[in-house]
Amino acid sequence: MIRQKIVGITAALAVGFGLAAIAPASAAGFTEEQAVAGKKSYDANCAQCHGFKLEGPDAPGLVGQDIMANWDTAGGLYDFISVAMPPSAPGKLGEDAYLNIIAYIMAYNGATPGDEPMVFDEDKLAEISLVDETAGGVVMGSTADAAPSGDTNVPQAFTWGKQLPGGPTPAAQNASATPAVPQAFTWGKELPVAN
Repeated sequence: MIRQKIVGITAALAVGFGLAAIAPASAAGFTEEQAVAGKKSYDANCAQCHGFKLEGPDAPGLVGQDIMANWDTAGGLYDFISVAMPPSAPGKLGEDAYLNIIAYIMAYNGATPGDEPMVFDEDKLAEISLVDETAGGVVMGSTADAAPSGDTNVPQAFTWGKQLPGGPTPAAQNASATPAVPQAFTWGKELPVAN
């Protein structure tokens, strides 16, 4: 009797793992509804600086594989914008608005929405590769119209104590003479250096 239960459980696990291996992963990790809601939040809170076509006339552009690579994952982008954006009210938009804005940025850059909504789960957000998901290129706007011009790497940003992806650790940043954070915007102000 016990042996039959063990065999049954083992078979169920094998079938379950087999199905998981062949089941398609949900596309991009966000829904079309999130991207639509994200456009509304983006237009209201981000477009005045980053542009309605994400071209970045007054702030870094948010279009292209090099920009997506700066953040690496949806988690990396969330970690930054949820503490630093918008500059007039950093971190005040709420979890859902930040997730929706990321969904919109990804969709604009060519990511395909799926059936599962993006949720705040650090592990799940870290699994969403911005470069892989947006490899198709810009689909919501013209690539020519949306391509950012000039240098999009703006150093040193105030991140309310959170380390940005790809940036130096706080200890290394304090030890360096010139602290820098990749792909962040400081509104032309030099921020204080910790001694």
